[in-house]
Amino acid sequence: MKLDITGYDDPRYVNANTPRQYKMFPLNLSGNIATINEVEKARNPLGVISKLLRALNQRVLKKHNLDYNPNFLKKSHNYIEGYFQSEKNFLNIKDKVLKEFTFKNESKIFLLEKSKIDKVNSVSVHIRRGDYVSDPKINSTHGVCSKEYYEQAMSLMRSKVDSPIFYFFSDDIEWVKKEFGEHADFKYVSSPSLEEYEELMLMSSCAHNIIANSSFSWWGAYLNKNPNKIVIAPKKWVNIAPDPHPNIIPEGWVRI
Repeated sequence: MKLDITGYDDPRYVNANTPRQYKMFPLNLSGNIATINEVEKARNPLGVISKLLRALNQRVLKKHNLDYNPNFLKKSHNYIEGYFQSEKNFLNIKDKVLKEFTFKNESKIFLLEKSKIDKVNSVSVHIRRGDYVSDPKINSTHGVCSKEYYEQAMSLMRSKVDSPIFYFFSDDIEWVKKEFGEHADFKYVSSPSLEEYEELMLMSSCAHNIIANSSFSWWGAYLNKNPNKIVIAPKKWVNIAPDPHPNIIPEGWVRI
């Protein structure tokens, strides 16, 4: 298996609305990085007639939605592109997936933050803003979880968890601090000192999770190995009706 990261570093494929860097190198991912030539050959094995052949033999599978498709695993593919953000796509290898998302080495600041999280009944709270707020087109599709959603989720956690401490993560942490304020049971974690993958793993280190309608916080909760974890997710994942992603939330998670 090889990983195509051209969406991060090749101008032809980078998402202009949400440019990001590939930062998964410190994790124990088993796939190697594909070269540009390997990616091009996989995507366009026979140039102009490749689209027709793809339709016939399914060399390339594109899955831009987030739902489960039981048929795609039955076929042989050279190139797979998409989110595949339903655990049903990889439930039979869940242990392997969890093992992949572990550190080769852990930084001192990560270990310091994790030690604080491990000592209490920690609850991660992820608030996704960024282009969900700033880009009208993206906002109209995805929407943003309201403050009322988070307040309701924290209230529910307090009713189920003894003395929870809420650890906030966000791509706009200063806005979150102003909006939610200072409280004895609130801790604001996100900072320039932490890499994104470190924040992801810190979320997964919390005992319980409150997530946004975000792939980042979904994975933070999914990688949480606590067998008794409580995960609260928004009932509405996108601003589209009917819900096009009925399988995105694993069984046992609470939707409000």
